[in-house]
Amino acid sequence: MRPRGSGAQAPADNVNSKKPRQPPKKRVRVADVDGDDPQSVELVKSVAKKARWQPKAGKLAAIMDLPLDVLFEIFGHLNPLDLLRLARTTKQFRRVLMHRSSISVWKTARENVLNMPDCPVYWTEPYYANLAFDPHCHECSAPGVRNVDWRIGKRICAKCSKRCMVDAYPGESPVNSLVPSKYGKRGRLLFYRNNIEEVQEKLRTLTDSHQIEAYREERRAFVKEMDTTAKALEVWAASQAKDRSDQLEDARRDRKTAIIERLTELGWGDEIEQILYHDDLGHHRLVKQPTRLTHRIWNNIKYDMIKYMEEMRTRRLERERKALLVTRKRIAIGILRSYKIAHLPLTDVMPEPVDFCNFPEVVEIVVLPTETEVTEASFADVASKMDDLVQNWRTRIHSQLRSKIKDHLNLIARRRAWEQRELPDPYYEGYVESLGADVKGKKKEVLPPLPDDAELDQSIPLATTVFRCRTCTSSIGLPGDFSDSDFDDFLGDIGGRRSKSIPLFYPKVMGHFCLTRSRTLPWDYPTTDEPNFRIDFPMGTRTKWDSHSLQVDEDAGKAARAVVEACGEDPLTTTAMKMDELDPRFACIHCVKWSKHEVNKADAPVFTWRQAVQHRMRDHRHDRRSANLLKLEGELLEESEREARKFTDIIHQMFNIQTFISDPRGTVWLCTHCMDLPQEKECYDLGKIKSHLLTIHSVGDPVENQDYYKDFEVPQGRRQDSKFSHHTVTLEMERPPNVSPPGLSFLGFDDDEDDDEEAGFYYDDDDDDDDDDDGDEEDDFYFANPLFPFY
Repeated sequence: MRPRGSGAQAPADNVNSKKPRQPPKKRVRVADVDGDDPQSVELVKSVAKKARWQPKAGKLAAIMDLPLDVLFEIFGHLNPLDLLRLARTTKQFRRVLMHRSSISVWKTARENVLNMPDCPVYWTEPYYANLAFDPHCHECSAPGVRNVDWRIGKRICAKCSKRCMVDAYPGESPVNSLVPSKYGKRGRLLFYRNNIEEVQEKLRTLTDSHQIEAYREERRAFVKEMDTTAKALEVWAASQAKDRSDQLEDARRDRKTAIIERLTELGWGDEIEQILYHDDLGHHRLVKQPTRLTHRIWNNIKYDMIKYMEEMRTRRLERERKALLVTRKRIAIGILRSYKIAHLPLTDVMPEPVDFCNFPEVVEIVVLPTETEVTEASFADVASKMDDLVQNWRTRIHSQLRSKIKDHLNLIARRRAWEQRELPDPYYEGYVESLGADVKGKKKEVLPPLPDDAELDQSIPLATTVFRCRTCTSSIGLPGDFSDSDFDDFLGDIGGRRSKSIPLFYPKVMGHFCLTRSRTLPWDYPTTDEPNFRIDFPMGTRTKWDSHSLQVDEDAGKAARAVVEACGEDPLTTTAMKMDELDPRFACIHCVKWSKHEVNKADAPVFTWRQAVQHRMRDHRHDRRSANLLKLEGELLEESEREARKFTDIIHQMFNIQTFISDPRGTVWLCTHCMDLPQEKECYDLGKIKSHLLTIHSVGDPVENQDYYKDFEVPQGRRQDSKFSHHTVTLEMERPPNVSPPGLSFLGFDDDEDDDEEAGFYYDDDDDDDDDDDGDEEDDFYFANPLFPFY
């Protein structure tokens, strides 16, 4: 160690006099020294030892030469953790700071920490400082252990905790109350293993009962005092953590403010004010550091921050451009809404906002430069050509439907070719090979020619061309479930949910709801401000018209052919629109319910022609018998209409409110004021649409085709009732021999069950109560209708 005088005199010598630079001394070579001369060898060794480099003494090397009172005064300005680290620096510091005479230094350092409790009597000051501030495990010295177990006075990492901590002993153990404990997972008591072993060892050494009891009392008092102290220390530690968090947050805020000031000086002030919250500067990795911004640090991060601001400017311009396009699309959608409202009631399919905004003529105006102002007048040329634009769009979607039918015909042709293929004869091939010839080539599959586009366009409108939507007819009700309908029939047999397949006919199929909607789950619902996509009600967004979910229903086409033939029309020329104009009613002979009072009378359900097709598909799908439908005419048709009116009157009289029960067949009305807007809802019935107009749009006296209109998809509808026929018609027909006559029952059972009428064995039953039968007929009115779920 250098003397104090030499350390103080050296600078003066360097300032007052400068010695001339001396050349380095030459080292003595070993080869020039006589090896036999021991004095020469010692001389060489001494010179080499002196030439070895020695470290230069530091400026604080002489601090331990100061008086102790001066040292204690200096140490008193430190924190406990600083004293602890200083004591671990050299042996001299450790000898001084760990001596009992230095306790005043530790107390003074502890008082520098705000609101820190006094050191407990059972701990020393260095141990207290080590426990409170040194983030190292007390078992393995692993760093980064932030949690302090004040109740046991240890810092233990998670790895050592599995080895050092033990659970509470089952029952009332004599050691439980003598050892400090803490709460672990699920409220379990944990003990430090060394403490338990120490107490157990102490109890084994004591033999006198008085000494054991005194020791127990001493330990209980110690545990109680330690619990009390731990509570105070936990409160202090929580306040320290909060203060530290506040300090870090203040440092980050100051750094952010300083960076904003520097960026504002560079001209980015206006850009900073327009940054969104999720892109805020406070989230940047270079800004949220709790370090004071210095000139050197700013020079290091300056170019990164400028690059980030350039990225924010690009995002802002993209947002403004997107908002501008949204505004322009709203104007375009207004043109579409005006056109559609002017053509109410709808007689043909109309484009949705998504399709209209993708018209090239509309896109050309929407994507004009930002500097160009776009108003409703900018779409004047488009508005004048709306008829041609819409017709061109209808031609495009009609071609998609034509391609769908063409693919179906191609699939049927391949299936028939596969069924009618000729299997190879192995004996013939063996005979040819025996003659030395080769069986070369493979018979090429020849498919029949497909009809051209003109023939397909003639077949699409026919009533026998039936489509089915795979989205809204899924078996378990989830979108995208394209399972086969055999599973639906199984569910129907056991009383489960059955397929709600709706036959779709041209041209109403072009306006089917699922072709312009994307059904999504709630967590996949996109949050977009695009007016052409957005729909406020959940589980759906608007999409471009797409026939992907449609498929040709061949079985339904056969059922429709039977219905058309039952109507007396030609299936090759009769269209679905003609059938709608005829609007015939049919009674299904296979579903008659024979009278319990008269022999040759039966009640048959009545269907419209569309309901008859769907009834055939659902209730007679696997029936090998041909369809037996009776077209109602004359008195039978009038009776059917009277039964329908009677049923409706009874419903209204029972509930006295017309809109209490919503008939799905009447749920066909849409709001004109909500057309093609985000708040557009699904179809209402007449009562609800008027209530909607009064509540939402303040229209007290709505006018059809002005305030509300009928959905183009009607009469197919977006919803279907679960039972197709709510009324029946009484037919006079010969009772078949396998149906029991009135007053007879099967094998002694009562004649109340419908299944008994299908049996071939019966016997005479003289007990016939007409009153009970009348009551049964009244009950059948309620049980046979799905609008009475409470029965």
